[in-house]
Amino acid sequence: MKKATYVIIAGGGRVGSHLAKILESSGRDVVVIEKDPKVCEKLSSEVNALVICGDFSDKKTLEEARIQMADVFVAVSGNDNENIVASQLAKHSYNVPLVLARVEDINRAQMLRGMGIDLIVNPAHVASMVLENAIALPGTTSILVSETITRAVEVDVPELSKARGKRIKDLGLPLECVIAAIYRRGKLVIPHGDTVIKSGDIVALIGKEDAIRKVVQILKGE
Repeated sequence: MKKATYVIIAGGGRVGSHLAKILESSGRDVVVIEKDPKVCEKLSSEVNALVICGDFSDKKTLEEARIQMADVFVAVSGNDNENIVASQLAKHSYNVPLVLARVEDINRAQMLRGMGIDLIVNPAHVASMVLENAIALPGTTSILVSETITRAVEVDVPELSKARGKRIKDLGLPLECVIAAIYRRGKLVIPHGDTVIKSGDIVALIGKEDAIRKVVQILKGE
C-alpha cells in the first residue's frame, strides 16, 4: 500500500479546509479546488495548500490541479451531484488510485456503493455510529474522533493473498500494529499466534499508520 503524498480536495468549506489542515500537518502535498472566490481568499490565508478557484467538475480545472499526479481525490463540497460527477471523472477519466466522496443523501449514498468510487462517506451515518458507540460503551472514545495517533481499519484478505494459509506468528508483522479481530463467514474470531489466515477473512487492525500500511501489504500480498 503506497503512502498517499499528493491529495486533491474538491470543496473548500468546513470539511475541506479542516481536512487540508490535517493532511498538511502529516507532510502531504495538498491542492484545494473551490468555486466561491470569498472562500478561496479565506482559505488561502489559513492553509499552505495550493488553492485553485474554479469548478472541480471541469476537466480544465482538474488538470490545472495536476490530477494526473494525484494519489487521492476527495470530493467534500456541500453539493452531492457535483461531488459524484467530480469523483467519477477522477476515477474513470484520470485513473486516480483512491477516490472518496461525501454524499449527504443517505439513500443515494447506498445506491452509489460499488459504482467505482472507492469510499462514499455519509456524514449522518458516521455521526450516528460515533453516538451509538458512546451509548453502547459509555466511558470509551470512538477511534473515529480520537485525538491519538492510533488508527483502526479493516482489510479483506483476497483469494490469492500470500498470507493465506499462514499462521499470524509467521507473518513477520511489525510491532506497532496488531490484528485485533478476524471476521470469518459472519463469525468473530479472536486471533492468537497460531491462528491461520484464510482468504475471505475481514481482518481488523489497530496501530500506527505506517505499521498498518505494512500489514495491509502483507495481507494483500502486494
